[in-house]
Amino acid sequence: MDKGQIMKNLTYSLIAFVGFSFLGHAQINSSIIFENPPDSIPKIFAKGIISIHDRYEYGLAISPNNDELFFTSEKQGLMVMRKLKDEIWSNPMVANLRGNASWEFEAFYSTDGTKLYFSSDINDTSYLWYSEKSAIGWDSAVLLDSPVNNTPVFWATLSKTGTMYYTNLSNFQIYKSSLIDGHYKETEKGGLRFGVHPFISPNEDFVLFNGRGDIFIAFKKADGQWTDPIILGNQINTLEYNETCPSLSPDGKYIFFSRYNDNNGKSDIYWVSSNVIEKIRKKIAAF
Repeated sequence: MDKGQIMKNLTYSLIAFVGFSFLGHAQINSSIIFENPPDSIPKIFAKGIISIHDRYEYGLAISPNNDELFFTSEKQGLMVMRKLKDEIWSNPMVANLRGNASWEFEAFYSTDGTKLYFSSDINDTSYLWYSEKSAIGWDSAVLLDSPVNNTPVFWATLSKTGTMYYTNLSNFQIYKSSLIDGHYKETEKGGLRFGVHPFISPNEDFVLFNGRGDIFIAFKKADGQWTDPIILGNQINTLEYNETCPSLSPDGKYIFFSRYNDNNGKSDIYWVSSNVIEKIRKKIAAF
């Protein structure tokens, strides 16, 4: 990193520190964000803090160290909250990873937490960008140099090996790209019959996604192919509303998703126990 970039990052850090100081009255205790974890019945996540009445929210990602989270909101775009000390968190603030107030959305971590991939527009077209973790925060974002960006794309998640699953917006299908010598050199269809917004498990043994207004799961078979999509059940999916944008907590214990039942048809983020995944896995293994 050159001297100019270091000074730029230090300036961003100072601005953030000052902002947090003035927002001291709005700092949030972890117990309020993560209070009363759900069982098999979904609950609104961080109501009044992240899930705001009459506002779209979606695409929740929590850092592997549980000290930072990103989500996307209406109008503001990509938002970030950080643990400041002990169990105290900052108020949500615009992430501005590109540093130029561009529209940013849908950020997800690499499994080791050293990189953050997100979507952002150039001339109203969505591409994938990434930032790398440094000692003082996230470096300025870089456009991903890859055939992945040969078409409009968004929503990228990664397995432990770095394999990326994302949505190709040219045909609204799930694609993937393997990390080879540090680069995403080729792309291919993800092998699923339908769906968008994939969230790949760390071991790449299952994938969550949404389609047709519901959330589905598919499991990796012994031959490397995916099972047919399996709906996640009527406690997560509803007849009245659309459910979209699934993701997992870093420990795999909870599924996060958006349900479009807020005022004016907007979405709140919900969370629910991930036990449903193992129940479905055992059920299909019995056949």
